[in-house]
Amino acid sequence: MKRIIYLMVVVGAIWACKSGNESGNNKELAAIAVDSVSFKQESAPHFTKEGDTLISSIDIVYPKLTGGDEAVITKINNYMANLPIQGLNSVVDPEGSPEANTSKSLDNAAKAFFASVTDAQKEMPDAPNMVYTYEALGDTMLISPSVISLYYNEATYTGGAHGNYNTFFYNFDATTGNLLTHADFIKDTLALNKLAEIKFKEEETSMAKENGMEFKMEDYFFPGGKFILPNNIGITKQGLRLLYNPYEVASYARGMIILDIPWRELKGIVVEKYIGQ
Repeated sequence: MKRIIYLMVVVGAIWACKSGNESGNNKELAAIAVDSVSFKQESAPHFTKEGDTLISSIDIVYPKLTGGDEAVITKINNYMANLPIQGLNSVVDPEGSPEANTSKSLDNAAKAFFASVTDAQKEMPDAPNMVYTYEALGDTMLISPSVISLYYNEATYTGGAHGNYNTFFYNFDATTGNLLTHADFIKDTLALNKLAEIKFKEEETSMAKENGMEFKMEDYFFPGGKFILPNNIGITKQGLRLLYNPYEVASYARGMIILDIPWRELKGIVVEKYIGQ
C-alpha cells in the first residue's frame, strides 16, 4: 500500500547542548543526544472475496533523548513515548469516549488497533480496501540550553478514498522538562498574529498564482473570515515555524500550510529566554 506519511518538517543538524549541574558537586552533565525508538507490527493477512490480500500495519519511529539532566530528559521521553499510544487509541476510539477502555502500553494499543480492523472487516465484508495503517515519525527541531523542540508526524488510513495525516510540535522547557504553552513563549500574541497574517497572505497568493488561481481569504476555513494563529507553533534555530494541518484552515487537497518567521522579525514578540540559539 502506498505510504501516506508526509515528511514535511525539514530540520538542519541536531544541536546538542551542555548544561551545568547546580547541585553541590557541580558535576558537568553529558551533552544531550538524540536516539530513536522503532516499533513495527503487521496483522495476519485478510483475504477478500475478490482474492485480494490485505495486511494492516504499524510503523512508528519517535525520538528518545539521552544525556542532560536525568529527571528532565525522562519527563520529555515519557511524553513522547505516549504519543503513539494516543495515536493508536484514537483510531480505535475516534470519538474519545470517556467509557472506552483505552490502552496504556504500546503493545496493547497495537493489539486493539488490529482487533478494530478485524471487526471492521467482519462488519463490512464488501467494503474495498478495508485495511488499517498507522505510520509515525518524530524527531527534533531544536535542542538548546533553554528549549527542546520536537515534532511528531502521524498518518492513518482506515479505508476509503484517502487517509489523513497531521504533524504536531512540542516545545519543552529544557531546565524543567515541562511542556510549554504558546502563552509561555509568546509575549505579544496580537503582534505575532498580524505578522503571521501578512506571511500567510503573501505565501498563499503566490501559491494561487502558481496554480492559475486567485487568492481569496473567504476560501479558507477561518472563523468569520478572520485570520487566526495555528494550533502548532514550533521553536527552531531560525525562528518560529507555524503549521496548519489539513482541514484546519483549508481543504485536504491544499495539504499542510507552513509559515516560517525568522528571529529578526520577532523582536519583542517571543520571550527572550526561549529564542532558539
